[in-house]
Amino acid sequence: MKRYLNILFLLVAIAVAACSVEEKTHAEGETEYTCPMHPQIVQNKPGACPICGMDLVPKSVHGEGIEITEDLAFLLKPTNTTVVANITTSKPEQKSVESAVQMDGIITYDPRRVYSVPARVGGRIEKLFVKYNFQPIRKGQKLMEVYSPDLITAQRELLYLVKSAPEDEQLIASARQKLQYLGATNEQINRLIRSGEESYTFALYSPYDGYVIDLNAAAPEATASMAPAPAASSGGGMDAMGGSSAATAPSTAPTPPAGQAIQLREGMYVTVGQPLVRVVNADQLWAEFNVPAGEMKALSKGAPIQISFPQLPGERLDAKVDFFQPFFDEGENFAKVRVYLPSDRKQVMVGQLVSAEATYKTEPALWVPAAAVLDIGTKTVAFRKMNGVFEPVAVTTGARAGKEIQITSGLKQTDTLASNAQFLVDSESFIKVNN
Repeated sequence: MKRYLNILFLLVAIAVAACSVEEKTHAEGETEYTCPMHPQIVQNKPGACPICGMDLVPKSVHGEGIEITEDLAFLLKPTNTTVVANITTSKPEQKSVESAVQMDGIITYDPRRVYSVPARVGGRIEKLFVKYNFQPIRKGQKLMEVYSPDLITAQRELLYLVKSAPEDEQLIASARQKLQYLGATNEQINRLIRSGEESYTFALYSPYDGYVIDLNAAAPEATASMAPAPAASSGGGMDAMGGSSAATAPSTAPTPPAGQAIQLREGMYVTVGQPLVRVVNADQLWAEFNVPAGEMKALSKGAPIQISFPQLPGERLDAKVDFFQPFFDEGENFAKVRVYLPSDRKQVMVGQLVSAEATYKTEPALWVPAAAVLDIGTKTVAFRKMNGVFEPVAVTTGARAGKEIQITSGLKQTDTLASNAQFLVDSESFIKVNN
């Protein structure tokens, strides 16, 4: 009997030990171990963290331990995944937009309305009626009275033919034409024929309306060319009236180029072809604007422009582009754009600074936020999302419109971009662009 009891106790002990080992094995199989510093490291047995070397701790022991909440689950994500997931992205949009170009310019003359009145005959100025710069003159207004031997000789020839050969109309017409070539008007010629006496001083009239410019802008310099040549002999009386003798022929004065001052004084000698006055007709003016080279293609002839005047707040003038200067001025990177101003704008003056805005509609193209493009000096880049990370890609930009910029190459409409290209940039960053 005692033997049977010992066998029974032995069987019970073995069964209890087997259950304990099974329970322990089962418990070890369900326990997960993790690193306190790197929650993404999870193992089903104790050990060391492969990243920092710390001992792993149980995640849950018999249902007790760390509770994985929603906030904790967010922290358990890898750091780069968290950063990338929080970057705002956008896609290029294919569209056509209204854009504008800001320009600065100045009001200037229309060169076609700047006239030069040359001397058709040489002689001495006896009376001068145009004496100061910006003096207004009208067409037909007397400019000066000139003593000219050539004009005296031509008058005498005409009077002689009218008196001695009135029937020879061809010769009379030729004599009249000669006077006209010397600057005489038909009214002066008819008055000469009626009076029958030549005039020793001949009046010169303005053929244009406008304002006198470049007149006596600087003090005249005393030169030998302003005085007549000395008489070669004392017998040059009638020859001098005919202009054939050197006794009365003044030396040739240099002709001032356009834009330089013209000196006129009573008693001065003028030569054939010498500019007497320059006249500007300000009824039609131009506005010339500088357009940056990168925005030249955006504008075309006929594009609408709205001109504003800094000294006249709220004043606007609608005009259109009329002409593009076909070259750049030396040292400048701007194209010149010319705009005609309406002739009724009396408050507009030459030399006045103005600004303008030219509007245009772009061709269909890809547009992205301007902040999505970064200029790194040698290239312009955008950050494109590829396989969960952002990589820089070189792009070519075009026009700007508000907070958007045009992309001409480097991106596709299906690409995903970082809306703000500054997210990876700091004072020590160096962006490597593969393309």
